[in-house]
Amino acid sequence: MQIQAIKREQCPEAKQVILAGFFERFGFIDHSLNPDIHDIWTEYMQGDDLFYVGMDGDRMICTGAIRRESDDTFQVVRMSVLKTYRKHGLGRRMLVHLENKAQSLGACRLILETNKHWADAIRFYERNGYSVTHEDEVSCYFQKEFHV
Repeated sequence: MQIQAIKREQCPEAKQVILAGFFERFGFIDHSLNPDIHDIWTEYMQGDDLFYVGMDGDRMICTGAIRRESDDTFQVVRMSVLKTYRKHGLGRRMLVHLENKAQSLGACRLILETNKHWADAIRFYERNGYSVTHEDEVSCYFQKEFHV
C-alpha cells in the first residue's frame, strides 16, 4: 500500500470508502450525518488539516486524516480500511503515517474517538498505544502522548 495526500479528484472515492465502512457497521447510510465528507478537499486540505489515502495500485483501500485541535494536539479522524483489506496491518500503517505527520507539525498529543460498540476499533487503538480518556452514550475517546 502506498500512502499519499489525497488529490482533489480522489475525494468522491474516499467518501465511498468511508461510507462503505458506515454501511457495514450500521446497515444504512444517513447522508445528513458526517458533513465533513461531503467536501473532503475543502474540509481537510487547508492549513494543517490533512487527508491521506492508501492505494493498492489504482484502487483506494484506506483513508485517514488529521485535524489540528491546538498548538500541540491533533485529532485522528476518518480512519477506514475496506473490509477485504483488513487484518493485514494497513490500518496500523495509516495510523503511524498520521502520527508521524502530526508530530512533524508539532503534535505532542493525538486524540480520537470511535463508536463505543465497535470492539475491534477499540482494541485496534489500544494495541497502538492509545488510552481511553472517557466515554459518553455513543463514543469512546482516546489519546496518545508523544515525548519530544
